[in-house]
Amino acid sequence: MFENLSRREIWRYLGYKGCQPNEIVCRAVEEMIAQVEIVAAPRQVSRRVTCSVADEMVELGGCHVHSRSLAKHLRGCKEAFLFAATLGTGVDRLLQRYNRLQVSRAAVLQAVSAAAVEEWCDLCQKQLEDGLVPGLYLRPRYSPGYGDLPLEFQRPLLESLEAGKRIGIELTDTLLMTPTKSVSAIIGITSDQKSCTVHHCAACSKVDCPFRKE
Repeated sequence: MFENLSRREIWRYLGYKGCQPNEIVCRAVEEMIAQVEIVAAPRQVSRRVTCSVADEMVELGGCHVHSRSLAKHLRGCKEAFLFAATLGTGVDRLLQRYNRLQVSRAAVLQAVSAAAVEEWCDLCQKQLEDGLVPGLYLRPRYSPGYGDLPLEFQRPLLESLEAGKRIGIELTDTLLMTPTKSVSAIIGITSDQKSCTVHHCAACSKVDCPFRKE
């Protein structure tokens, strides 16, 4: 399902901002895409919940979190999706193998799988939006760790989705997800289509990130 994966996005993750890498790197990218195709088992889960914003406090289907940036992002939304997606454990095993045997290939695989999980999330989000009644739209995904939304919100978000039981996403003691190529997010539902065009990078306050889009 990743045959249309954006090569430019992969090159950007590899640090080739605005330029194409040499033939050796391009060939390695194609090889890793083919391998991800074989081992990935994409899954997703979502839950539509009520959403209310009061100053800097956000309530999402009974989950409360204090976050100025999330409150700003969801202002005007009366509902939202809690969302999680993963490429599965096969990609992690492949990464572990290349980290032991060929570090250069592991770096390419990291870039390919990072782009792949984002593409999978984009596809899932489009399917969610297609299921809405006409006149409703989805805002960009907003994940724990963006802005001042604490990473600790991973836990209630994933528990609310029963993500461990349903798609196999668990949290480590340091609040990182396993499988590693997984995403959790809040997606606001709104009738204001103009507020839905912000790219993920623009929703994140980490302006010094080397992977940030122009």
